[in-house]
Amino acid sequence: MNPYFWMLLVNLFLLYWLIVMLLDRKGILERYNISAAGPVLMIRTKRGERLLERLSRGAQRERFWRIYATIGTGLVFIAMIFMFILVIYGAYSTFILQPTPTTVNEPRNWLLIPGLNEFIPMCAWVGFVIALVVHELSHAVLSTVEKITVKSMGLLMLIVPIGAFAEPDSEQLFGEKERKERKKVKAVTVAGSESREPERPSKKVATAQERTRILSAGVTSNFCVAVIAFALFFAILFSIQPVDENVLYVYQVATGSPAEQAGISSEVFIIRVDGTSTRTVEELTAALSTEVEHNLVVLEKNGKERAFAVSGGTTNSSGLFIFDVVAGLPADQSGLTRGMRITSIDDVKITGYTDFSAFMNTTVPGQVIEVQTDATTVTVPLAESPSGEETGYMGVIVAGTTASSPRGMLVLEFPAQEYLNGLRGIPASFLTLSPRQWLASWLWLTIMPIAPLPTGFGGFNPLLAQLFEPVGTIAELGSAVFWFADIFFWIGWINFYVGLFNCLPAIPLDGGYVFREMLYPVVRLGIKEQQRKEKVARGIAALFALFIFSAIVIILAGPYLL
Repeated sequence: MNPYFWMLLVNLFLLYWLIVMLLDRKGILERYNISAAGPVLMIRTKRGERLLERLSRGAQRERFWRIYATIGTGLVFIAMIFMFILVIYGAYSTFILQPTPTTVNEPRNWLLIPGLNEFIPMCAWVGFVIALVVHELSHAVLSTVEKITVKSMGLLMLIVPIGAFAEPDSEQLFGEKERKERKKVKAVTVAGSESREPERPSKKVATAQERTRILSAGVTSNFCVAVIAFALFFAILFSIQPVDENVLYVYQVATGSPAEQAGISSEVFIIRVDGTSTRTVEELTAALSTEVEHNLVVLEKNGKERAFAVSGGTTNSSGLFIFDVVAGLPADQSGLTRGMRITSIDDVKITGYTDFSAFMNTTVPGQVIEVQTDATTVTVPLAESPSGEETGYMGVIVAGTTASSPRGMLVLEFPAQEYLNGLRGIPASFLTLSPRQWLASWLWLTIMPIAPLPTGFGGFNPLLAQLFEPVGTIAELGSAVFWFADIFFWIGWINFYVGLFNCLPAIPLDGGYVFREMLYPVVRLGIKEQQRKEKVARGIAALFALFIFSAIVIILAGPYLL
């Protein structure tokens, strides 16, 4: 992004912060029941009390909410185990594999903020706000049901909404001040003093079961909203169809290749060559084989078509482009890098994948080969094949039998109908009886927006909407169908992700407090004294929180540090 644009954003943010400081010092924010913590505004309101009364009062409603939150406690426990395993496995994999940094590791993509996170579009703000409001409102409703005072509710603002909050009375919810008062009275009595502080009317303190229900309510509601939104999203999927069953997708462009020199980037769809629709790798290869300049029309990420002039034939393109090398394997250790073009191996001419594959099939692990590229000549000791074959393995990624590399583009055939069927089949994958497949389905749903095409999904607009069309009665909505699909998807995904993240057994997340409540009966088995039991449970919970947040830092920052 243009550095001047970033400078403008920083200056506007500093101006906003200055205005907040001035309003806070003059007492204007306090007048409107707003407080500031640095640049973050906490906008409080008690107007939600009537809504809470309507939602929670009445025997039937109270019974419903208690059953709802009790079921949710079970969901939180399952999600807690899932997220704990996921985070620990992620940190372990980062240590073992030591991956290179990608866009996922960029600091702006650590935050679940639409527009700032490049994987989350601006339309996802709808899902973000709904997730925050539903989460905190559920805490407030269950607090009211359990007769815990809700002091206030409100939004956290940093120019735009970044959070929501409900403030149950912490003395009633956790009973912390209550315990301090009991300790103080006990100390005075032991000292033999006849004087006592005047008795105060005792507040109700939530039981462990009530507290767990209140803490689980927010996550439960996020999951419920996610299920509803995803149901609407998948319903729309059965009302659309691909314009063409097969499209060519440029997965990667080799550094220094003719395609890169022509200005073509990766993650675009090839629509036409010289005015003729091109749907298969064979058609593309044949179209670009003649020694003339060709007009290549692609569909770019912004959903618009763009034409490029690309030279054809074999001039300056003989050989096999290396699109990437696997870190730590022979090719990487020998100095081969992405963008190089293999022209021969042991004096055997390499003109494409067929020659390369035929030669590698004659090799064995441990064999030393001489690889000549357009940039250098190196010797490469071959490793064992990761697929278990008896042939040698270099550790390079090249265009294979399912892809072509004309003019240095790694081109894959994108089966639009199969891709759509894959999306439609996601709900059924959660009904499997195989624990491993069930876990894989949950993990896949978590990383869907991050995974690139042709496997991931981050919304139809603006790119995929050009490849599909609505059918049936919903066709009257035209392109608006894809906007509805995107909004439902992001409402579902963000609520799902917010719910999962809050289930981590790490205070101050909801899952951390629920985990601490679950520790009390466990430590009670070996510790009888109440105060000591609480200290041990709090200590264990604090260690878990430190361990989990350290693991998250390793996952995000590890690629830069290791």
